Amino acid sequence: MADFEYYNANPKGLRTGDCVIRAFSFFFGVTWRKAFDDLLSWCADRGLVNFNYRSSYNKYLSENGYKRHRTPKKGLTVCGFCNHFAESGKTYIVSMKRHLTIVQDGKIIDTWDCSDKVIDGYWER
Repeated sequence: MADFEYYNANPKGLRTGDCVIRAFSFFFGVTWRKAFDDLLSWCADRGLVNFNYRSSYNKYLSENGYKRHRTPKKGLTVCGFCNHFAESGKTYIVSMKRHLTIVQDGKIIDTWDCSDKVIDGYWER
């Protein structure tokens, strides 16, 4: 089982619909508002209407120098990634169906414990 640490950068304490912004906030070390403004501005400059679309945040991360890695093993859960693949000292945005989370030093950092969800890729810092 992976450790879980509650993290919610949302200034209103909301826990739904903003996992991309919460993950970016932690990953880039900025406030929720800065992550939101940066991604929204980036999307607007490209005529994109939704930063929550996988294609949008994939391209944003790519243009900022982060390479998306495919899951190292079919059916791998977030817990399995934490326990067997995540390296100490690195921070990861981990992607799964309709959600992004953060993994750092073997811990899931999010508003809920998504350890049993199957991942489909990740970015590392």
